[in-house]
Amino acid sequence: VAVMFLESLYSGVVIVEKSQFRELNKISRAFKVKWMSEKCTAAFIQFCESSSQNFKDMAFLFNEAIYSETALKSDSLVQIVVNTFSRIENMSELFVEQYLRENITEIKPATLERLLGMCKGQCIPVLRAVKDHIQMEEEITSTVHAVFSNTEVVQCLVNDSQLYVDMMDLLFERFDNKNQKDLGLVKTLNKALRHQDGASTSTCDASVSESGYTTIPNLFHDRESVHKIT
Repeated sequence: VAVMFLESLYSGVVIVEKSQFRELNKISRAFKVKWMSEKCTAAFIQFCESSSQNFKDMAFLFNEAIYSETALKSDSLVQIVVNTFSRIENMSELFVEQYLRENITEIKPATLERLLGMCKGQCIPVLRAVKDHIQMEEEITSTVHAVFSNTEVVQCLVNDSQLYVDMMDLLFERFDNKNQKDLGLVKTLNKALRHQDGASTSTCDASVSESGYTTIPNLFHDRESVHKIT
């Protein structure tokens, strides 16, 4: 790629292939070669327009956009990807769910935030991936906490009664009542359910003691029982 970069500087011509895109984009930005950076962006747009709606193509586009945002401090490719993916029907199921399944143990918070932001409220595929992830772990991971800090994901969860019960059962099997993040997560999800069922704000804001959660696991089998924990 370095040789191609130097040759392109002399010739003024560059052909951007997928396999060379990341390095060429990085070098052109590092050396502030504006015309070449613009060629890279134009090539990326072409990649988006010509890509088929399969996971491999979408993952390439998303990963390159995230790399550009995090490593090169430019969000222009992210905006292109967001605009491209927004036109895809069932994008959450087609891409987000599988991407999470393949990367959930190592996904970075900023990447997760971008991924969830593209769901536009279609979060059931996300919840399926998270549920399977929880089943494979012995504790509530930081990724789980990050997912449930997203209000749209939480709303989707409380809208599905059976999924809510199943998810809470899994969470409480891994619940640490000495972990403030775990306590906060359970309180957040319970508040969301109370709000969904029309409970008063004052009840939702009631404080929850750590000891109040020590006997919770067996309570999550219907909505009425859930309301008794705070």
